[in-house]
Amino acid sequence: MKYNNFVKDDAVTVFADTSLFSKDAILKCLYWFGDKFHTNVSLIDDLYQITLKPLALANVKEDELDFYLQKLERDLVDFQLRDTIAKETQNVRDLLVAKAFSNGEFDEEPQGNISDPVGYNPNLNE
Repeated sequence: MKYNNFVKDDAVTVFADTSLFSKDAILKCLYWFGDKFHTNVSLIDDLYQITLKPLALANVKEDELDFYLQKLERDLVDFQLRDTIAKETQNVRDLLVAKAFSNGEFDEEPQGNISDPVGYNPNLNE
């Protein structure tokens, strides 16, 4: 069944497919809407139904809700991509942290001599 995102009754509703968006990415995304909106997430037919209702003190006008609908759609993709990249680069980050705290255990002597580490000799270009 196809669900469309919409604005109705002073609320923004967006549907996110559970096979495309992780729960963690959705919750991280919604955190940034918490200053202006009450957020709700529920599961319907393998879709997350995300609802934003403006807080009374937030002064969100009804004509701004379409903007927040589009912003939420973009931000969901952004946070899912961030989550994917974080998972794909976890090993590299682990290696960098291990190297940073290794106290020189894995340090190697640099190639070349200390005065010319890359082997560049400017006199050869003449």
